Amino acid sequence: MVKKRASRTRTGNNVATFTKRKAKKLTPNQKLILHLNEALAIENAAVQRLQSRIKQTRMENVKQRLQAHLEETKGQQDRLKQLISDLGDGQKSAATKDKAQLPIPTPPKSLTNIFGRTMTSAESELIAAKEDAIVENAEIILYDMLTHLAERMNAANAIAILSESLSEEKAS
Repeated sequence: MVKKRASRTRTGNNVATFTKRKAKKLTPNQKLILHLNEALAIENAAVQRLQSRIKQTRMENVKQRLQAHLEETKGQQDRLKQLISDLGDGQKSAATKDKAQLPIPTPPKSLTNIFGRTMTSAESELIAAKEDAIVENAEIILYDMLTHLAERMNAANAIAILSESLSEEKAS
């Protein structure tokens, strides 16, 4: 069993505790790649959700809008994969195939059961549209944060790509 020793330093009124064990330090570029992979995991999950929504919806205009959004999301996935590869500095940077948990609120099972028995298809579609909006807003926040991070790192190529994805999300 490894024992951790903690030491305290006082900085103004703040007390910071840290371990003596050295953590592997990531370069700013490696940190950006981690954040980009997080965004890719969200887009991976979004593709799966959009495919499911396209199959579920009965409204043709909604189906067409979701199909267009799916194609846009696949483009964002491709750009993220390419950016992760480009930032790898000649090293193989693996783009994640993982899927993130999307920020969709889940009501308690008791309410879900009641809703399931009493909801019309139109009401189900409204709830799904609400969930779509929640995911879209989370993606806007994510791409905005990544764009600011890339700007602070002077990663010009990343800024352009992330700004394009941010513009697409805002237009959706």
